[in-house]
Amino acid sequence: MSSVELKEYKIKEVCDSIVDCVNKTAKHVDFETPFKMIRTTNVKSGWIKLEDVRCVTEETFKKWTRRVVPQIGDIILTREAPLGEVGLVRTNDKIFLGQRTILYRANKKIADNKFLYYQFLSDFVQGQFFSFGSGSTVEHIRIEDCETFKVLLPPLPTQQRIASILSAYDDLIEVNNQRIKLLEQTARELYKEWFVRMRFPGYKQAKFKKGVPEKWKTIAISDVVDFKMGQSPKSEFYNEDGIGLPFHQGVGNYGLRFPEHKVFCSVNGRIANEGDVLFSVRAPVGRLNIADRKLIIGRGLAALRHKKGLNNYLFYLLQNEFSKEDLIGNGSIFNSVGKDELKKFKIFNVGDLANQFNDFVEPIDKQLLVLIHQNTQLRQIRDRLLPRLISGKLQVSESRMERIKG
Repeated sequence: MSSVELKEYKIKEVCDSIVDCVNKTAKHVDFETPFKMIRTTNVKSGWIKLEDVRCVTEETFKKWTRRVVPQIGDIILTREAPLGEVGLVRTNDKIFLGQRTILYRANKKIADNKFLYYQFLSDFVQGQFFSFGSGSTVEHIRIEDCETFKVLLPPLPTQQRIASILSAYDDLIEVNNQRIKLLEQTARELYKEWFVRMRFPGYKQAKFKKGVPEKWKTIAISDVVDFKMGQSPKSEFYNEDGIGLPFHQGVGNYGLRFPEHKVFCSVNGRIANEGDVLFSVRAPVGRLNIADRKLIIGRGLAALRHKKGLNNYLFYLLQNEFSKEDLIGNGSIFNSVGKDELKKFKIFNVGDLANQFNDFVEPIDKQLLVLIHQNTQLRQIRDRLLPRLISGKLQVSESRMERIKG
């Protein structure tokens, strides 16, 4: 592949359909159903996350999919809050578009759907999204711009070849994602088995009162947890060049488990240390991540650390307690929680069971850290390959493709 002939198209010229969402929020239910709403928060870094979706009834699903039922290979773009996130539909699950999302379905005679998806992730297309972005408070893309931005396509066989190479990395990422999902499910279920269903080691010998072991006493979380509330340095010290420590203001850069480091700060602020649980104190209150390295936290976050070093136990405790967001806090417009209120949050002192649980899940959490970092590296390699493959600067032999896929 010595050179590649590229042709510029408007996106509407290479799609069979471009479908905007229904511009109002579907009524969701508080129980799980097969019908899942894809909100902007579910689309991140090329993936559509189905672990934290709102469910609706079948009647609502049919009403909200009158325009289109998403299918495997479709591309979903977020028009606002956040702007420019992209995800590829990889499942037959019954999903539908939530507000501020738009769906693209490639014309297979002109565009390979996976290649088109990688184009959406490229600097060329992302740059257009942000140049279109407008709004006095929140950047968004207008519907007309969603149909006219440009893509660069080589001949279809070349698209398919490049997509095959790049999707090999995504296949590896997906395998890791499945392993991550199983490991997380194992740890969560163990917590529920011990501390919700009360089937912990030795439960048959324990004495219960009102469904709780008599020895478990209610305490304030501050009795066993140290708190550090974020405080933002001046924005003049922020950068995206990796100078200083990663800076996190809130949940905007939260990842599956560990935050994605995009903004750095060249002066010290409130420090979260590796292993600290990052707790969002502004809407949504109670969303969690874990600091995978030393970082600076802004006003939207608190760093929590167990006084006995049982941070693995602390994470699953908080994950269970705050499975529903905004359980605590107040605010006339956006919910928020202060340090004093957070410190008073009530939990059970479960004694040595906390140590035992921590010992069980610590190896699981270490595996999760390795797999998530592997996925980060795979995405970075994939993203570096895209412009080089399109330009023809990188030639990939069949044997190399087989090594990638293997």
